[in-house]
Amino acid sequence: MRLYQQLLLFVAVATVIPLVVGFWILRHNESALERRLLAEHQESAARLAEALGRELREVFDRVQRSSEYVSLEGMSSDELGGLLGIVYKQSEDIAQVCLLDEDGRELAPGVFLEAPERFPEYRGRLAVRAEEHREFLERLPWRRAREAPPGSLVLGVARRLSNAEVGLAFVLPLDVGEPPKRWSLGVDLSLRRLHRLAADLGDTRGFVTALFDEEGRLLAGSDMSLTPLSRPAGWPVLHHLATTERGAFFEADSMWAFSRLSLLGWGVALRESADRALAEVRATRGVTLAWTAATILGLVVLGGLFTRRISNNLKRLLWGAREISRGNLGARVTVASSDELAVLAQSFNRMGEDLQASRAEIEAWNRELAQRVEERTRELELAHQRLLETSKLAAIGQLGAGVAHEINNPLVGILGNVQLLLLKPNLPEPLVDTLRKIEAAARRCREVIVNLQHFSEAEPDPEHVPCDIKKVLYDAHSLIEQRLLAAGIATEWNLSENVPPILGDHRQLMQVFFNLFANAKTAMEKGGSLYVSIERRADGGIEVQVRDTGKGIAPEHLSRIFEPFFTTKDEWTNTGLGLSVAYRIVSDHGGRLEVESQPGRGSLFRVVLPAAEAAP
Repeated sequence: MRLYQQLLLFVAVATVIPLVVGFWILRHNESALERRLLAEHQESAARLAEALGRELREVFDRVQRSSEYVSLEGMSSDELGGLLGIVYKQSEDIAQVCLLDEDGRELAPGVFLEAPERFPEYRGRLAVRAEEHREFLERLPWRRAREAPPGSLVLGVARRLSNAEVGLAFVLPLDVGEPPKRWSLGVDLSLRRLHRLAADLGDTRGFVTALFDEEGRLLAGSDMSLTPLSRPAGWPVLHHLATTERGAFFEADSMWAFSRLSLLGWGVALRESADRALAEVRATRGVTLAWTAATILGLVVLGGLFTRRISNNLKRLLWGAREISRGNLGARVTVASSDELAVLAQSFNRMGEDLQASRAEIEAWNRELAQRVEERTRELELAHQRLLETSKLAAIGQLGAGVAHEINNPLVGILGNVQLLLLKPNLPEPLVDTLRKIEAAARRCREVIVNLQHFSEAEPDPEHVPCDIKKVLYDAHSLIEQRLLAAGIATEWNLSENVPPILGDHRQLMQVFFNLFANAKTAMEKGGSLYVSIERRADGGIEVQVRDTGKGIAPEHLSRIFEPFFTTKDEWTNTGLGLSVAYRIVSDHGGRLEVESQPGRGSLFRVVLPAAEAAP
């Protein structure tokens, strides 16, 4: 039998027997103590339910007795008010009293909080009309009182008197005169005395006490965090209150006890923390566990002497395994023995060396592959984007050329006929105005067609020669400089020195930057700044940046600004082809035109062109 097998057998035999005996004794004692605690808590809940029911019965009896010895027939309004005052004084917990006829109308001025010190929140509202206490009247079950025997109690629904106080409205039906008329004595009873009784028991015994109605709503209790008339979650005792008279049980780390009031069908619930309730059980468990621990300690000391020789080697192997799992493949284990642990350590070290070599090879290959994939993906995305823009412009150009050709001939006829009509003498003045408007509209259409033809028809044999990009920028800016100054736009230049020449057509490049300057002017209607800069790129190209402080371009329009005739201007002009023409010219020069913009923060256009020595 090997060493670890002997160790396992020894520990099992030495510890299982005392553990089984100790826990059996512990569980037997705990069960007996839990049953006794449940019985005591159930008895406490029953006593509290009896005390609360007794308080309610005393108030009901006093109200009934106060109305039995007085004949209401023939009483004046003042005498009826005095009777209400007598009823009101039967208990300090009565908040309101009123007298209603069989149709629910008030017969005498109601008594509302004759002693305001009882309910400070109602101070200053004494002996007011019952109509001002509509909520109280609506809660009174006077309709049911018409069918109840005289002198019996008809209970209403509990309602909130204040943020932390609950009241119970009830009616005492009365028969008055011959033939008898059914009147109702309405009383609004505060449950604060019941609240104090429940809270006192909770403070004395360390319970959380609560009084619930038949619908499971909270009426009174010692837990001030619970909202009155709410149905608190996490109280499983509510289910038992609806189905059983009394009981006690453990659930959710608490000990619960409940009992129902015989008078109203309400229920009382008690809750105590299981840790506090079972403190005696915990103490018994501590004694039993101490005895068991002493037995196990002796066995551990004997077992420690037996296992110390192999524990150090096991710790070294465990350390090595943790280091490998954390990614430290250079960890090595040294075991000073000649048993199976030494063989395991040698195998472990060889595995670490193989893993370390394999990981180094895989990481190097992954880095190279990721770099290649990233570079190729970036190149493909740029090429795909340029191809889409070029294809879109080419298709629109071909369509525009056909449309311009078909429209041009009839448009020339319209313009010529209008001009011939204008040459005729003695034409009425309204007719002349109309013909001139037709002529202006036709000329406008012709300008659009000419721009469309210029866009769709590339210039034959453009001359690409080395040219100075700075001179191109200055020449293009001079064409629009006066318009920029008139619009209150200042131009700032940041042109790097030693900028190499580019290979291109000077006139076409002027058109590109003229269109960008004109676009910036349109974006800055209330003035602003125009920034123009030139930088030498790391790849040998030239980057020209044109930035304005205008209103910017919405994100949903950025992908369409290079489309012919697409514009976001408030008034459509003949500049709808400006950016499209600029994009085509830059593409013909082997470069690219890019844009960045945010609404309200201006736009930045980048024109990237190859230097003369790098141009295709």
